[in-house]
Amino acid sequence: MPIVVVADWLAAPGQEQRVADLLATLARAALAEPGVTAFRSLRSLRDPAAFVVLAEYTDRRAAEAHHAGDRYRELVQDTLAPLLIDRQTEFHTEL
Repeated sequence: MPIVVVADWLAAPGQEQRVADLLATLARAALAEPGVTAFRSLRSLRDPAAFVVLAEYTDRRAAEAHHAGDRYRELVQDTLAPLLIDRQTEFHTEL
């Protein structure tokens, strides 16, 4: 069953463009992984520090593999997370 991850991120003041640039890098890396069927990052028109990341995986195993991978650790945990003041992630499935 496909899994969709919705992540709401809020960039720290002054880090908005760096987060946007890194999200483009993350998208390319994620889409190269097996089991990742879609990856989109969105930026709020109202608040340029607010981002939404949408990622779709073939199944929960693929989502877990992505989040446990070295590239995710490097790009998200080590590089992007320190640039954020809030980060919420939810896993969803289609009805």
